Amino acid sequence: MVEVELVVLALAVLFVGGAAAMLGATAIAAWTTARLAATLSTLARPVVLGPTDIRDVELRVAGLRALDHVDSGVVTNVVPERRRGASGFARFSRRDGVRFDLALATPDDRTAAVWVPVPEALTGGSRFERIAAACDVVPEEISDAVGAELPLVRSADGGWRVGSGDASGHRRGDDDAALGRSFETERA
Repeated sequence: MVEVELVVLALAVLFVGGAAAMLGATAIAAWTTARLAATLSTLARPVVLGPTDIRDVELRVAGLRALDHVDSGVVTNVVPERRRGASGFARFSRRDGVRFDLALATPDDRTAAVWVPVPEALTGGSRFERIAAACDVVPEEISDAVGAELPLVRSADGGWRVGSGDASGHRRGDDDAALGRSFETERA
């Protein structure tokens, strides 16, 4: 009698295992068929144009601009760095400077690097001193700028510039040109 019960138990286990295997195979086949049907229907479907009202497009673009709005960057690293000049005889020599690595609060986690030349003399008007003041540190302790927020301004070309102005809010023209050349943005 015990042998008959063992045979019946073995058959029951075999039946349940086979049913589970068949159910799994059926589920995989159904999923594969559904994916294949969805792919084929997208190939056969005619092209559907986007919104029919230009106002819909404008609203979407306005939403994207608000999503990617950046008005400051957090300094993550301050690194001394020598760079060659951009034009003229400056190309043949290297100039000492400091690179500020900034973390930008954007959906794709962009980072930016701003290179600022070290001035020959502290006059209170150099870009180095203005950026140090924006970070609320003295120029002699520029390494303490890590963790500080630098104000950023969005330029017409879509990039960001450090909002470095003097106390009256005016900028020098030659300083703006150098600032534009020293700003780099990359995606993390």
